[in-house]
Amino acid sequence: MSTQLSSNPIPRKQTANVYTVMLLLSMLFMFVAVIAMFVEFRRYEGTLPWKTDDARPQVMRSLDRPQYG
Repeated sequence: MSTQLSSNPIPRKQTANVYTVMLLLSMLFMFVAVIAMFVEFRRYEGTLPWKTDDARPQVMRSLDRPQYG
């Protein structure tokens, strides 16, 4: 028994087109942005720069006057 060669050639891989390059660039820039945000967050020594534990907002509502007009 001999093996016959197929009439269909082996399909080649597609080369990278402009959309693949744009996808890779966007992933690279997102990675750089995440690292930059992490470095910026570390400037505050891992804590938030504002304290909201003791915040008590002052709200004044007046129901007898219309807000606009």
